[in-house]
This record gives sequence, C-alpha cells and structure tokens, in this order.
Amino acid sequence: MSEVTVHVGGHVTLLFSVNSKQLLPRNQGSKGAGFCLEDGVVSTVRILNEGIDRVSVRTMNGEVFAEGKDLYLELLKSFRDVFNIESSVEIEVDLELPISQGFGMSAAGLLATSLALGELFDRGDEGQLARLAHRIERNISGGLGDILGLWAGGCELRITPGSPPIPGQAVGFSADTPALLVWDPEGKKHTSSYIDDPEWQVKISNAGEAAVERLKSYDWNPSIWNLLLDEADNFAMQSGLLEEVERANLFSVVLENTDDSLSPHLCMLGTSLIIVPTQLGNEPDYSEIAAKLRSFGLGVRETKIQ
Repeated sequence: MSEVTVHVGGHVTLLFSVNSKQLLPRNQGSKGAGFCLEDGVVSTVRILNEGIDRVSVRTMNGEVFAEGKDLYLELLKSFRDVFNIESSVEIEVDLELPISQGFGMSAAGLLATSLALGELFDRGDEGQLARLAHRIERNISGGLGDILGLWAGGCELRITPGSPPIPGQAVGFSADTPALLVWDPEGKKHTSSYIDDPEWQVKISNAGEAAVERLKSYDWNPSIWNLLLDEADNFAMQSGLLEEVERANLFSVVLENTDDSLSPHLCMLGTSLIIVPTQLGNEPDYSEIAAKLRSFGLGVRETKIQ
C-alpha cells in the first residue's frame, strides 16, 4: 500500500473544564460535552521513493495554509520516533471547516493523519495513534478534549480528562441530526489564548466542572438532549465567555433570526455558533436562515452531528 486517505469529522465543544497542569500530555485534557461533526478534515499520506518529506495544507476555500505545515511535520517526526519509520512521506491535508473557530480542525487533522500513517505503514492500533495525535495537540495548546471527544463520537460527554483510550474516559451516542455552523470570519481566536490564561482557566473550569457533575448523573442517551442544551447556555454565561463583545454580538444576531424550533449555542472557543433542532429527531430546513446570515457577511455551513 503506497497511499492512504482518512477522513475525520470536526468537533464542537459546548462546555468544558481546563485540566492542563499535569506533567504528562496523556493526562492533560478536559472534562466537558460536545458534538462530533460530519464535516472535518481529509488527510492523504503516501510514501515517497526519495527526497525530503512534503506537507501541504489547504483551507476550506482551497487556499494553501502554510502556517499549518509545522503541525503535521511534528506529528510525522513523533510517528517516526515511536514506530521506527525512515521512509520519506508526503502528507496532503484538506480542511472542510475554518480554523480557529472552535470546530476542532487541528484535532481532526492530527487524528486523521495519525490514523492514515498507521495504516500506511501498518503500525500501531487506533488507541496508540489517537494518543499520539492528542500529545501533539497538547504540545501546541491547540485543544484539550477534542480528540477524546472524537474518540467517543456523536454527542459526547468527557468524564475523565486525558488521551483516549486511557486515561481519558468519555461516552457518546449517535445524534444523527442536521446542524448549521455560523462564524464571524473576522473573529478567530486560538484556544491557547484562553486555556493558558490563569484567570480564564478558573472561570471556565468552575463552570465546566459543575456542568459535568450534573450531566454525568444521568444516563447518557438521546433523552439528555434538552438538558445538555440548557447546560451549554448556562456554561456560556457562568464562564464569562458570552460576555465578550464579539460572541455576544454574533449570538444576538443569530438569536434574532431563529424561531423556537431552533437552538443556537456557542462553540468553544471560536467566535462561532452551532444551530441545532430544539427537539432531537426534527429535521429543520436551514436554507432560509443560512441565506439570511450569509447576507450579513457571516460564514455559514450546514453539516450533521454524527
């Protein structure tokens, strides 16, 4: 086998805590809850007969994202160190969603590429490859629990922080429902600007820990849907993240243009929202609201929650 392609969907965090002080990256992460998306990242890896490694990353618009190259070179170096691989490799990464908007693009890309490399060279199991992706994600402070969330799948609750399959623990159920992603193209924020800030850590973690404690006392299945949406709103307010002007303005615009059948929620930690049905099982038509929000200059993409 000389070429492998793997697709991994993105991830939206609705509420979370920050658990980043542990010494080993596999023990770092977050408790929390969120959604695994259908749209995400496609990674293709192939063995080169000679020469140096080649990495290219393209945005959802097909433009070259040069800044993303180092992330995958670091992953490749770690993969070589762990599995004793010497062959030159080409990695092509295509992003289906915008970066730095809370859609888990670094996590999805790292996991897709790690799994693709494992299949290409027949090395490692899924747990080892996911743990490797989690370690690189923590090295760049690109995320906390996205890879653990993707491991659980669907609508997930992260109960114990850390990398999958251990020590991180998470549960998930299939929501299989359409969703609308909305973002402010001018409002990108890197996750590290919050999770590496002591004051934000305290506010976020206090709100997130309390929410997870309440949620984990219930059976994690589709019956939890409305309670989860309520907890997501409570977290946005109690953490202080909804008070930031950019997020507050975006939330206000979206709220004014949705009816009671739709429920918008902040994506952590972008200037972005995910709109979902108020009642799980409904199949809303997003075309009218999507067109209206695009007319305001907002980024919009319809996807599904796995």
